[in-house]
Parts: sequence; structure tokens; C-alpha cells
Amino acid sequence: MLPSKKDIKAFCLVSLEDMIIEFSASIKEIQLGMFEETKSSVGDKFETTRTQYQREIERLTIQLANSHTTKIRILSMGDSESIAVGEGSLIQLKSGANSLMIYLAAAMGTLIFNGHPLHVISIQSPLGTALMGKKKGDSFKFNSINYSIEELQ
Repeated sequence: MLPSKKDIKAFCLVSLEDMIIEFSASIKEIQLGMFEETKSSVGDKFETTRTQYQREIERLTIQLANSHTTKIRILSMGDSESIAVGEGSLIQLKSGANSLMIYLAAAMGTLIFNGHPLHVISIQSPLGTALMGKKKGDSFKFNSINYSIEELQ
């Protein structure tokens, strides 16, 4: 049985907020380290270190911006039941004895929700594209594996 879509959405938003806090703290920490770096007699070493700090800040800034964009995207999604798979759908897929819980929202990867893996994927992902428009009870093949949609919210 799937948890409520509202609970999954809230969980994803909390996870994103944690990421935003972590990225922001990392950027501040690196900036502090960069400004505390003293120029020694070995000028090239100083410039190389400073460039490495700057690259890491740029990488984290991009991840921070992506996290904010993902948060806005998830906040804009409704909580109503899905008749067919679309953006914001919560899906339970079955393949043989295996089961996958998927939230079709944004590319966040696999999170652990109440001890169970939750795959948060975007509609642009290959699996997201394969799921679009499917309904509860539908079967389909993806990467040579047969799946059926057991539950859909």
C-alpha cells in the first residue's frame, strides 16, 4: 500500500530543504577557507588552491540553484489522485517479486521513506516517459523488464 501523495510531497520538500541548507553551509565554509588562505612565497600554489576553491563554489552554487528549482517545481504540484500517470503521480510498480515506489516529480534519485526506497524521477527520464499516460493495471516493458502498475495516486 502506498503512503499518501501529500506525505511523499512533504518528505521530498524536507529532503530538498536539507540539501539547500547543506549546500549553503558548504559554500560558506569554502568561502571562509578561501579568504583565510594566506599568500605564501609559492604564488602558483596559492593561485591553484584559490582556483580549486572557486570551482567547488561554482559546482555547489549550481547544485543549490537546482535544489531551489526542484523545490519550486514540487511545491507547484497538486495532491489530487491521478487517473493516468502524469507529473506528480505516485506509482507502485511490480516486476515479478520486486516492487518499486516512484514519485514522478523531479530528478532527485532514490530517497528512503519510512525504511523503503522511493525513486523520485522526472517525467523527462526514460522511465518517466515510458510511464506517461499509463493507468492502474496497465503493463509495459522497460529495459527488457515487464512491469505492471499496481497502484496509482
